Amino acid sequence: MQRKGFGNKYVQHSNSGIYRMDITKAFEVAFNRKKEKNWEKIYVVVDIHDTILRACYENEETYDYYPYAREALQLMTNRDDICMILWSGCYDEQMAMYRSRFAEDGIRFDYANENPEVGKTSFQNFEVKLYFNVGIDDKFGFEAETDWVKMIEVLGRF
Repeated sequence: MQRKGFGNKYVQHSNSGIYRMDITKAFEVAFNRKKEKNWEKIYVVVDIHDTILRACYENEETYDYYPYAREALQLMTNRDDICMILWSGCYDEQMAMYRSRFAEDGIRFDYANENPEVGKTSFQNFEVKLYFNVGIDDKFGFEAETDWVKMIEVLGRF
């Protein structure tokens, strides 16, 4: 089912009327645009809860990774053409704890909730709105149970 005027290239359409993000297409578009524009890298924001880790609303974090999340994030960490930005509403102390724990697991985020590498342009003000090429967040339609393995596959092609 394709709704008239619904042309988002990152959304998968179906006859069921359910629309969801297509992470493979999002990375393909980002890497192709990087090549076309001769950019050095792409910017990827990544949420924590219900995206990297299963949400734990208890007092203590369990660090229960979704399948292939750790491996996909490690692959991105080891690439010079990807800048990873941790995207979360948690407090600064928690953010520092997450970044430290992820670093122990071989996952490095370049920034948290900011992208100081891209500021104002002649058309946009990215000092007030964070610039990124791909967003990985359950709120964006990312399916953590299945999309991490798709990311590993698409990263292998670029």
